[in-house]
Amino acid sequence: MTVGIYHIAIPGRPHVAQPALMIASVRRAMPGVPIVQWTTEASMALPGVDDVVIRPSLPLALAFVDARASVDGDWLFLDTDVIVQEDVRHVFYGDFDIAVATREGTMRPHEVGSRFMARNLYNAGVVFSRSQGFWLAALQRAELMVGRHSWGCDQEAMNQVIKSGPYYAMILENSYNYPPFTADEDVSDKLIVHYKGKRKAWMGTFAA
Repeated sequence: MTVGIYHIAIPGRPHVAQPALMIASVRRAMPGVPIVQWTTEASMALPGVDDVVIRPSLPLALAFVDARASVDGDWLFLDTDVIVQEDVRHVFYGDFDIAVATREGTMRPHEVGSRFMARNLYNAGVVFSRSQGFWLAALQRAELMVGRHSWGCDQEAMNQVIKSGPYYAMILENSYNYPPFTADEDVSDKLIVHYKGKRKAWMGTFAA
């Protein structure tokens, strides 16, 4: 298994504190797992990654899908605002094309983006993948969307392919992609904590 992340860090404005926490968490939970960073020519490499792959400069959400569609094999695709708390390589013992976590139990009434989340049942910030074909299909859909909106087309395209098939998505419990409700919530029993949206400021409370 390889961990794949997409991150653009512009020299002079590196924004490396958040992904540094994520990378450190992977190293601690899964020693020896290689980490690949996809980025653009204008970007710098993140400290701690094993390899940097230059991809075309695209709208950000489309770039996420493009990067994932460029590789085959067993991959864990992560956003840079996650903390991996336990070894999750066991997921690949299962039979699937991709594995994603349910949002059940993680949504609050009237939360910002609730309509989007209700329409797209699976978050793209933590995805276990062993099918390049799935992401090539998602890329085709995302390319059609990006003219109308660039934000979120990665998740919409992924969810559309899950719904339409023919790829098999294994649905994991929310512990594999858990967004905390408060900064001081006890998340010690969660496998992967996702500090998405305004939660990003809470990553600083994580004890590395």
